[in-house]
Amino acid sequence: MEPIAVRAILRQIFHSSWFYIIRRDIIMKIFNVKFCLVLAISLIVLQCEDIDSEQNASSDCGIETTYIKDLDNIDSLGNASCTDLKMVDDCNYVAVGKRTSVPWATKFNELGEEIWSRTFDEIPIPQGNYGTGQIYATAVDQTSDGGYVISCATTVNHPSYNATGRLIKVDSLGTTEWIVKFPGTRAHHGRDVIETMEGDYLVVGGWFTRRAVTNEQSAFMARYDVDGNLIWIERFGGECDEDEFYSVIQKPDGGFIAVGRFEHESKDYNCDFYGYTDLWFVSTDSEGQVLEETKTGESYWESAFDIIDLGDGTYGLAGRKRHQRQKPVNAWYLRMDGSGNVISEWNEPDYVNHSLRGDQLNDLILSEDGSTVIALGSRYDLPTSNINQYLWAFNASTSDELWSTNYDENGRGSTSGISNAHDGGLIFFGYKDNGRIKIFKTDENGVVMLY
Repeated sequence: MEPIAVRAILRQIFHSSWFYIIRRDIIMKIFNVKFCLVLAISLIVLQCEDIDSEQNASSDCGIETTYIKDLDNIDSLGNASCTDLKMVDDCNYVAVGKRTSVPWATKFNELGEEIWSRTFDEIPIPQGNYGTGQIYATAVDQTSDGGYVISCATTVNHPSYNATGRLIKVDSLGTTEWIVKFPGTRAHHGRDVIETMEGDYLVVGGWFTRRAVTNEQSAFMARYDVDGNLIWIERFGGECDEDEFYSVIQKPDGGFIAVGRFEHESKDYNCDFYGYTDLWFVSTDSEGQVLEETKTGESYWESAFDIIDLGDGTYGLAGRKRHQRQKPVNAWYLRMDGSGNVISEWNEPDYVNHSLRGDQLNDLILSEDGSTVIALGSRYDLPTSNINQYLWAFNASTSDELWSTNYDENGRGSTSGISNAHDGGLIFFGYKDNGRIKIFKTDENGVVMLY
């Protein structure tokens, strides 16, 4: 066949309707393949951009800064105070305390700028025979669902107030999920709360007993599920009425260590008149059953207010002591083993010619490299308005003091609540400028650079 004839036949086939359908189908398939490839590439690019954004957000966490700053809306806070402060995992911080006479929680960013602030006005202010009382937040811990669990205490014990502490659960925005009262008909004071490794909550504190000499055991440890239901409560202590836990941590085996004060009689007085206390260390199993306990001290006042895990099988404790009645109350740092035996300690030196001082360590944190313990506390002489907030640093292995610093101005009350900061420095609450509560953000050595 001639080439011209062949070309004519092919032209007719190419332009025929049935070949058009085949050709269109092929083109559509090619288009679909290309579209899918473009879509897949776009999704990969978007995913990479999301990963980059997350990495950039993470890298943005840790703005290097120092400052002493008023809380936002400080003038409307109404006698605000802070008792606990925690670094949280979104480059921010959460703190709790009281505002007017009810619990208060706030979240703020690395620059000290408020994200949200929440007062729990649904909790009634205690009223009784002796005026108005208060209910205030004492501790906070971030929970695995992104929210927070908060323990509370009350300032009043008298039955006319019908007041007691609470356990509060809020979501990530500070919105209340539930509030429960501690069990019993008498005032319970929650002093510390943690989320356990199992995901529920453990609270420690003390409760009001009716008289000084009693067998009611005035310290307690209580475990709650995620919905605020009481799982169990255990009580601890001796015959006196001022036994109390102030801090708790969970051990790697699932048990707990609680520390506080244990009241005892002395050669001068029995506890029916005026008792004295020892630093108290109690190790329990996961059900709150005592495994080991120690009481450290001499004839007068010793207490522990915080405990941290040093990561080597030992624990750091913050406290105070007054071994002799005519001597001042000194700040006290101890390193103990898991059975409550003292391995090493730091004793604050006595002031010369000062016997009315009442110094103490309130809160502890461990530096990121595990080598240094930072303590937040206070030093004062009477009257008690002469209070200065202090930081101390101790060698985590030897308990030797490394440095200390204060912030120049007497406050109207000591404060607690310190955390490592996202930039490697320190952040805590203190008082300055005639007793106004402020956020202190320092470098890793407690230094504030004022520009």
